[in-house]
Amino acid sequence: MKAKRIMAAAVAAALLAASAAAYADDVRVYVNGARVEGEVKLEDGTTYIPLRAVSEAMGADVVWDGASRSVFVSFTEDDALAKLVEDVGPSVVSIVGNYTGNTSEAAKYNNSTAHGSGVIYKSNGYIITNEHVVSDIKNLTVILYDGTSVPGEVLFSDKASDLAIVKINRIGLRPISFADYSTVFPGSTAIAIGAPLSLTMRNTVTRGIISGTDVPVGDEYYKFIQTDAAINGGNSGGPLLNTKGELVGINTRGYVGIGIESLSFAIPVDTVQFVINQYDTNGRIVRADFDMTLEQSWEAKVGVPTKKGLTVKTSGISELKAGDVITAVNGIEVHSIADWNEALKDTFNGSTATVTYTRGTDNIEAVIGSE
Repeated sequence: MKAKRIMAAAVAAALLAASAAAYADDVRVYVNGARVEGEVKLEDGTTYIPLRAVSEAMGADVVWDGASRSVFVSFTEDDALAKLVEDVGPSVVSIVGNYTGNTSEAAKYNNSTAHGSGVIYKSNGYIITNEHVVSDIKNLTVILYDGTSVPGEVLFSDKASDLAIVKINRIGLRPISFADYSTVFPGSTAIAIGAPLSLTMRNTVTRGIISGTDVPVGDEYYKFIQTDAAINGGNSGGPLLNTKGELVGINTRGYVGIGIESLSFAIPVDTVQFVINQYDTNGRIVRADFDMTLEQSWEAKVGVPTKKGLTVKTSGISELKAGDVITAVNGIEVHSIADWNEALKDTFNGSTATVTYTRGTDNIEAVIGSE
C-alpha cells in the first residue's frame, strides 16, 4: 500500500510541474482526458495546481493531518477501476425494442423484446453498437446512464463488420475516447460494460485481460480481439475498455459450453473507426468487389500458421486466372480470407488494388480494378 501511495503522489507531483507558456486563465489541466478543476498558478514558467484536485481526479483519497502537517494520498487499483467506471458510465447506453426475428425462439422465453448495449461516440447523440443488436427489433429505444429513455433511429448497419450506427435526439452527451489500436496488447487489462441478460443489470462491469489480438474467428469477415472478460447476452454492442477508460473494442459475443470457459470477443477499435469514417464520408462502406473468388489453404481454415497465399478459384479479371496464388495485396502479405479483408480495409482506394501473385514459377504484380 505504501508503495502505491508513493507512486500516486509522485505522479501527482509530476503533473504539478507541467511546463506551460500561457496565462493562468488559459491553462487547462487534464488527467486521463478529464479536465481537473482547480486554481492554476504560473510561476517561472511552471504550472501549479492543488495536489488534492489532481489526486482526486485520479481516484485517489487525500487526507490532511493537521497535527503532523502531512498530506496522505492513498491510491489502490480498486480506486482506479471505480473511478474509470464512474467516468465512462455516462458514455454507455442500453438499447431495447420489440423483437421481430424468429418468433418461435421468442416464444420459448415468453419475451417479445430484445436488448443490447451501445456506446456514445459523438456528443450530439451518435451511438455505435452491433448490427445484430438492432437488426431484428422495431420501436428502438435507447436507455441512457441516468435511466432516461429516448427513441432511437438506426442510421446505418453493416452485417460484415457487425456494426451499426444509432442516432438519438440529444446533445451534450459524453462521448467515449478511442484508444490507439497499436497500443492494445495481449495481457493488458480489459474492462467490459453492458447489460447482460436483463436491463435490471444495466451498467454491469466485468474485468479480464486481452487474451489475443487480430484473431480470426470462423468465417467472419474481419479479425477480433479475444478477451476473458465475461461477455453475455445483452453485453453485445457495449465497450471493451483499457485502464485509461478508452475504447479498445465493441463487445460482440461470448462462447459457452462444455469445455469452453472465459472465451469472448470484441470488434477492434480500428474496425470501429473504419466503419464510422466510411459512414461519415460515403454514407455507406465502400469495399472492393473484384470479379473473382478466392480460397484459403486448409492450414488457414483450421488456424495453423502458414505462409501460403490465396488460390484464385474463378476469375473474371483479365490479369488473373484460376490457379493463380495471391500472396499480397497493396504490399501487405495475405494468407487467409480475413488477412485479405483486413488489408483492403486499411488500404483500398475505392477503385483499384495492386496484387502480387504466383503463376507456376513466375512472380507477377498487377493492378486490378473494382467493379
